[in-house]
Amino acid sequence: MADEEQELELEVEGGGGKSKMLLIIIGAVAVLLIGAGAAWFFLSGEDDSGDSPDSTETTEQVDEVKAPAIYIGVPEAIVSPVAGESKDRIVQIKMSFVVRSPESEDLVKKHMPRLKNDLLMLVSASSADRIITPEGRNELQTKCLEVVQQTMKQLEGAEHVEKVLFVSFVMQ
Repeated sequence: MADEEQELELEVEGGGGKSKMLLIIIGAVAVLLIGAGAAWFFLSGEDDSGDSPDSTETTEQVDEVKAPAIYIGVPEAIVSPVAGESKDRIVQIKMSFVVRSPESEDLVKKHMPRLKNDLLMLVSASSADRIITPEGRNELQTKCLEVVQQTMKQLEGAEHVEKVLFVSFVMQ
């Protein structure tokens, strides 16, 4: 009878090990399922399947904005004397224009002599004391964009140029 009790005790202990292993497996599966659910939740985000009529318009607008930028370098730097209160200086500016379509690129290149003339007039009318500061250069850059867009609108009916970049700015 003592042998039977020992066998029963051994079987109970062995059965406990199996239940622990089963609990560990169930716990691991639960953790994996929770992790997969969390990953799906964070990676899926909100997905409008086009239920609203505005969703297609928004997509089209984003496509227009994301057109690749085309950079057009202004041939030769603009060099001009600029007057200052204490001292007159010479400024040399190399510029590039940003456009978004090949058609705009062709039109801007076609009118480059006129654009360069208008920019030269603007730069030569600037104050050396003002454009020597970073704020003054930013202001000049904004005015250059306005002049270029105004000229293109006058010549072609649309602005075509999105931005004017100063590639090099030297003042002596």
